[in-house]
Amino acid sequence: MNWDDTGFLLSKSKYNENSLITEIYTKQHGKVSGIIFGGTSKKIKNYLQLGNELYVNYNSKNENRIGYFKIEIYKAYTPIYFDDAKKLNCIISAINLVKLLTADSQSNKKIYDLLIKFYLDLSEDDWLRLYIFWELKLLSHLGYNLDLDSMVKKKLKIIRFYM
Repeated sequence: MNWDDTGFLLSKSKYNENSLITEIYTKQHGKVSGIIFGGTSKKIKNYLQLGNELYVNYNSKNENRIGYFKIEIYKAYTPIYFDDAKKLNCIISAINLVKLLTADSQSNKKIYDLLIKFYLDLSEDDWLRLYIFWELKLLSHLGYNLDLDSMVKKKLKIIRFYM
């Protein structure tokens, strides 16, 4: 089974001396696990940051065995926010939500498009408010639609400020 796609790096863990076992959320194939041989080399380890968009070539003998990736950087999103701890924490949180809540090998183009929208929202001034709504939309697309209106009792209080 061989295919090419683009995807976001969800996780990586060391395997052997210089290889990595990774999970990548791809546009056409969903969340896929595989090995990157030489993933700890100086040549490619710099762009293997969680959340970066990668061009992926996947090879496997059959669907039941773990395959291996050949990767190239497509868009480096995460390094832009290395100086901003709050945005970096939101990136890690968003990536972990996608990693934990999506099923293996089930493509969902809406989730992939939401990840791209997430990075566009981070460049806005009100990015934190947009992130909260992004998270709710992600949960909704994954089947965890929260009806917040029925969960919260509404009582409007009018507060007057005197100067």
